[in-house]
Amino acid sequence: MAQAESKSTAGTGFQFKSTRAALNELILLESDPALLAPQLAAHAARVPMLFNGMPVVLNLQQLPQLPSAAEVQALIELCREQTLMPVGIKAEPGSATELCAQLQMADFSQQRRVAEPAPEPATEPSPRQPAAEAETAPEPAPARAAKIVTTPVRSGQQIYARGSDLVILSSVGAGAEVMADGHIHVYGPLRGRAMAGVSGDEDARIFCQSLEAELISIAGYFKTSEDLQTEHWQKPAQALLSGSRLDTVAL
Repeated sequence: MAQAESKSTAGTGFQFKSTRAALNELILLESDPALLAPQLAAHAARVPMLFNGMPVVLNLQQLPQLPSAAEVQALIELCREQTLMPVGIKAEPGSATELCAQLQMADFSQQRRVAEPAPEPATEPSPRQPAAEAETAPEPAPARAAKIVTTPVRSGQQIYARGSDLVILSSVGAGAEVMADGHIHVYGPLRGRAMAGVSGDEDARIFCQSLEAELISIAGYFKTSEDLQTEHWQKPAQALLSGSRLDTVAL
């Protein structure tokens, strides 16, 4: 009888890879699920495309005291009812260790930073070769290509510039959706939804000639039209991240 062939390999069956994923924080100012439920439901109704399966960290730092495990579990269930996916908890450093372990949530209270390696000492060029010739100029990084759209983006249309900027030489109508891994430039009114840095680039920006958007988002941080109707509404503006805050400024 033939012996069964072994499927095992000499290597390991997994790999660890560092990645940069955009995570939104749900900053809680209240801990009562009965109070939060209708507010979250109303917000989800305005931006269902972002709430659907969006991972979030529950930020408890603004609450007067740390909730109990039962109270946080109720908040987690509330988020899941609104299709949010809680993945961790953020509180004052050291205060939520036991809470996170009990609820099997990641603890984002104190982010660890990898120590940067010490710079290597500079080496002098060989005396046989002039310094100007010894140094080789680094090759310039390839420019990020842009996806260019020359016609208006109408209601119901969705355009995504994967791995590049998105340039729209016309308007974005209400009900339209434009997305890019890089920046978004709209050379006309922006009335629909615009999401830049969708793969997590927090340096991405949104530029438009008239800010009238239903929603703008950068690396997962977003604002709806209710939040955007400030002094920059219906004026040339750009949107950018300042830390974890999404700001709009005049062009």
